[in-house]
Amino acid sequence: MISIALIDDHPLLTNAVGSWLCATGRFVIAGTAETLAGARSLMASLDPLPQIIILDVSLGGKDGLSFIPELKEFCVKRKVPLPGILVCTMHEDPFLIQRAMDLGAAAYVPKSAVTGEIVDAIDAILAGNTYIKAKYKIREHQPWPALTRRENEIAALVKQSLSARQIAKRLNISTRTVETHLAHIYVKTGTSSREELFNL
Repeated sequence: MISIALIDDHPLLTNAVGSWLCATGRFVIAGTAETLAGARSLMASLDPLPQIIILDVSLGGKDGLSFIPELKEFCVKRKVPLPGILVCTMHEDPFLIQRAMDLGAAAYVPKSAVTGEIVDAIDAILAGNTYIKAKYKIREHQPWPALTRRENEIAALVKQSLSARQIAKRLNISTRTVETHLAHIYVKTGTSSREELFNL
């Protein structure tokens, strides 16, 4: 059977998706985690790693997508293949989809989708393909200079409707630093306000 790890900070949803996947008779849940720290511990405890990881964008107030590059480094150190990463989240924003795919996700499915779509995405990953519904298709090339990792984190949190103060608290930086990064983001994206960035 295909092994799957579920990394999401909503245990009720995790249990529901896990139970549904197991009921198909095709999948086994290798483990679950609700935080970034939990995700790191889970990966360290699993041998072999699961074939598929279903990951949320937000984990206990932290940037869930930041786990993807961490996982890549972990796999390089262990000299094992990177599991297929399926991002499943409530956010249906093109910016977040672009960021997830740029970081190395193979599929992006909104939580508003029917459960069967998760299986479609998993099958696409196992076949060596990527999966994004046509209405969420992203542009291959963004018309602005690449954002730094920190700028990407901040832009993603703006997209989640967090204030500068909330972003500063989550990233453990000052509000002034957040505002400085936002100024750079505005220049790079051709926007001039949080509202314009949010609607990008």
